[in-house]
This record gives sequence, structure tokens and C-alpha cells, in this order.
Amino acid sequence: MLVVSWNIELGRNIEQAAAEIQASEYLRTPDVLLVQEMSPRAVADLASCLDLEFRFAAPAIHPKTGTLFGNAVLSPWPMGNVVETPLPHTALVMGQERSVASAVVEVDGFEVVAHSVHLETVLLSVRRRVAQVGSMATAVDGHRQPCIIGGDFNAASARSLRSFDGPLHSVGFERLTDGSMKSFRRFGRRFALDHLYVRHLTASQVGVELTPTASDHQPVWAELQFTATESQ
Repeated sequence: MLVVSWNIELGRNIEQAAAEIQASEYLRTPDVLLVQEMSPRAVADLASCLDLEFRFAAPAIHPKTGTLFGNAVLSPWPMGNVVETPLPHTALVMGQERSVASAVVEVDGFEVVAHSVHLETVLLSVRRRVAQVGSMATAVDGHRQPCIIGGDFNAASARSLRSFDGPLHSVGFERLTDGSMKSFRRFGRRFALDHLYVRHLTASQVGVELTPTASDHQPVWAELQFTATESQ
């Protein structure tokens, strides 16, 4: 099962993003595609370009675009209804309400719950962003099926990333990506902001695809297998 997560900056350059997904040997056939910073129009256009179904949730309007700003789950496989989990706290300066978009996806006869997330930026304290992760961990812990969490964690430092691991590790999630997978460039530096976590799944390959230029982020991806227990 191929899972891809990509923050496509403000839902712009969608046709280019779709073309870059289709051109990449690592991205072109996602079973689950998790995207962030999307508007309703942007996610519908992306789904149309890639011939995928989608589930979308957005808690608020983005001041730069004037449209809803949220996350989505896309897949060629059957999906259940979207479930939105609001996240607490916003930054005092240019704060943006955040939520998690989740959907059950039936991949080749096996159900997996996919969660697309975008945490607040570093303008919000690490403590409050950990609280955002804690709210997400509480919400996803009730699922019995294998789970994927992917998105932009805005983890600009190893310390913040380790802090985010805690709530998710406590409910059985393993982080697949690491600090060497730098998916974002700003001020001449690269940062590992985008991550994938799984529960009851194993990974054979994990990477960041550095060739796309449609966004200020690059996609992260993983090839996953259901555990023996789940596949019986």
C-alpha cells in the first residue's frame, strides 16, 4: 500500500502538483494520498486530475486566500464519510484554526483509517502544539483498524518532533519518517516538517520526493504492509 502526504502550498498550482505526482515513480499510484492547505476547489481539482475520490474537512477561512483552509484524504479505493477532529489553540499572531480530516479507506479488502493533519506553526508554543497532538491521539485511539497519520507537523527542531512523538507513541503509533527527510526549505535551510505515523502497519520503504516544485514542501511517502494479525 502506497501512502503519500503532501502540503500543497495554499492549494495552489494544483495541475502542476498532479502532474508531478504522476511523473514520479515513488508517488504516481497512491492508495492513500493525504494533502494539506487545501480549499474545496483545490482538492476537487486534484481529485479530478488524479481520478481519485476525496474526503475534505476545514475548520476556518484562511486570511490570504479568503477560502476554507483544511486537509483531505484521497484514494482510488472506497472510503467512508469524513470525520473532523478540531484541534485546540491558535497562535496570537496570524493564528489559524486547525483540525484533522479522517476517513476509513478499504484498500484491497482491508480497512485502514487515514488521518490528514496540519499543526499550527512555530508561532504557537511547543507545549500548545503538543496539546494539539494529544487531542489527535485521543481521537484516533478508538479505531480498531490499522491507522495512518500524515501531514505537516511544523516540527522545525528535533526537540519539537520528539515532543510530538510522546502522545502518539502512548497510543501505539510509530513514526516512519525522521529528521533526515527534509521536506521544506526556507531562509536557505531545509527542515523535516512533514511526517508519517502508523499503527498496526509495517513499512518496507520510506522517503521524501525532492523533485516536485509545485509547493514549498515536498511529498513524503511510504510503502506499507498490513501486519500478519491484520491480514488474516
